[in-house]
Amino acid sequence: MENNVDTIIGINVVLKGNLRNKGSIQVNGTIEGEVKSDENINIGETAKIKGPVMAKTIEISGEVKGLIEATDKLELNPTGRVTGDITAKSLIIKQGAVFVGKSNMLSGSTEGEKETEPETTTDEKKEEKNDKDEKEDKFGFFKK
Repeated sequence: MENNVDTIIGINVVLKGNLRNKGSIQVNGTIEGEVKSDENINIGETAKIKGPVMAKTIEISGEVKGLIEATDKLELNPTGRVTGDITAKSLIIKQGAVFVGKSNMLSGSTEGEKETEPETTTDEKKEEKNDKDEKEDKFGFFKK
């Protein structure tokens, strides 16, 4: 993430309300409300946000409870904790991070979004077929 930050919410700051900025935001304190930037939002290890977070690029090392939308990239660092749904073009979840929610991936263009579905692996499909084969014979009758 860039070092060019327009707005910094200090570690001892508690903000109740919406924070909107055209430039980048660094959050180290507590915010209860919407946080929105046209550029980047960096949520530090000491930060706690309860509410939606929206920006081009978002990096999370603290705690967020709420909807998160990154039109470009969302990075969840090892100390990051997210409870809520995520929408992003690119999603990076590092080992140790906690994410409880649903993720939606934006397609190549940011105009439409596509919800990701868990894929069944070939091994899982084979197991399902084997389970079915064990229960039915070739005529579709169940074995005893």
